[in-house]
Amino acid sequence: MLSYLLPEMKLSLEFSERKFLLCIADIFLIVSGILGSLWYWTHQSHRAFSWEFVTYHSLWIVAMGVAWLVWMFINDLYDLRIAVKVKRTTQRIAWGGTIVGIIYLIYYFVTAPVPLSEVGFTLRFAPALAIFTTTVALLAWRLMYAVVWGVGHARQRVLIVGAGVTGTILAEAFKQYPHYQALGFIDDNPQLHGKVCQNVQVLGDRHNLTSEIARHGIDEVVLAISRPIDEDLLQLLTNFHERGVAITPMPVLYEKLTGKVAVEHIGSQWYSALPLKKNPFDTFNRIGKRVLDLVCGTIVGSIFALVFPFVAIAIKLDSPGAIFYKQERVGQYGAKFTVYKFRSMVQNAERNGKAQWAVKGDARITKVGNFIRKTRLDELPQVLNVLRGEMSMVGPRPERYQFIKELQQQIPFYRTRLAVKPGLTGWAQINYGYGSTTEDALIKLQYDLYYLKHWSPWLDFKILLRTFSVVLRMQGQ
Repeated sequence: MLSYLLPEMKLSLEFSERKFLLCIADIFLIVSGILGSLWYWTHQSHRAFSWEFVTYHSLWIVAMGVAWLVWMFINDLYDLRIAVKVKRTTQRIAWGGTIVGIIYLIYYFVTAPVPLSEVGFTLRFAPALAIFTTTVALLAWRLMYAVVWGVGHARQRVLIVGAGVTGTILAEAFKQYPHYQALGFIDDNPQLHGKVCQNVQVLGDRHNLTSEIARHGIDEVVLAISRPIDEDLLQLLTNFHERGVAITPMPVLYEKLTGKVAVEHIGSQWYSALPLKKNPFDTFNRIGKRVLDLVCGTIVGSIFALVFPFVAIAIKLDSPGAIFYKQERVGQYGAKFTVYKFRSMVQNAERNGKAQWAVKGDARITKVGNFIRKTRLDELPQVLNVLRGEMSMVGPRPERYQFIKELQQQIPFYRTRLAVKPGLTGWAQINYGYGSTTEDALIKLQYDLYYLKHWSPWLDFKILLRTFSVVLRMQGQ
């Protein structure tokens, strides 16, 4: 029916369109579930459903709606890789309904205006019904999304121009993003024709572009070549663009999909790795970021003061040595400063004085150290660095001088991460975690460069919320 009414439309949606659809539908269902439950409550209680009645109960209505959206967000339910996985989506929404219900019960019984012995069932019926209906509605909608938009006919159909290392890396990335489907490579090297790379066949050279785009109904052509394109190929691509086929450089699509800058695959497009665009509100943004640091730093500092006695006693009982561990790190513009952490390793873990990477299952990590690393409690003392202005709440993690000196010789653009203040948490930390090799450092740099290029107050807020989720789920390392 939809194809009859809108014959020119395709079921496949763009990356941003899918996220927008998920968000708008979630908000609509949450609001409908809450207001519908409130209406049913008034109907059963023979009360008038009016704007005044809704505003009188606005506190729990808004709190419940916001709680749902925050839960969906911090549990990555707007990550399109998760959104098409039925099991993970079902589990997270079901847990969301449980958590929202618990939060409401705590709120209600703490703020109940009358003694609990006098509280009738109907006073709690609407919120309980709202939690149930929104949970069911969100589950039904997300399952429908996974079924309809997680299958082949709903994917963005892509041809990749260039079957070299850059192109195959993009094809490999598509495996994690089922809403994109690479239908073939185009490469002018005749020795590659007919070969299969990452389960994607090389279909021919540029002369096959027109026929392959028509045959497969291609939505997007991705340029995965490091050399500048010649006039002949440019004309071909221009013709396709005029017919509605999107033309995208590989670094741009790679960033959009992964949240990373493909720093080792940009070729002659070196400028795509750097945050060259000047923000017209740069001064206001920097002031706002510092205000956010002070506000969040004060809150985190209060948490630090509360947990300090318990963490300190646990560290002392677990292993001999100091409570805190201090270390010199490199901050903005290469300035050195001292960071403090709760000690999570045995005393004198680096006896030879040489900097060592912390690795998974590191024998130097104590039992208490393992717990405070998973919950990120070991990083709490660094809130003092935030309040002093040496660090920010969000930014690339501060690294040791020895590692920076080594890595900047091996990885291009590595020192670019020193253009901003290091952070207590960061885009790389919530997406990748700790690193113990040069390869890990490269991946973290890709995330750090993405943060530098796309920084905004919203991105900082998103990272802080995701960090909170990491702490709750004990996913630190």
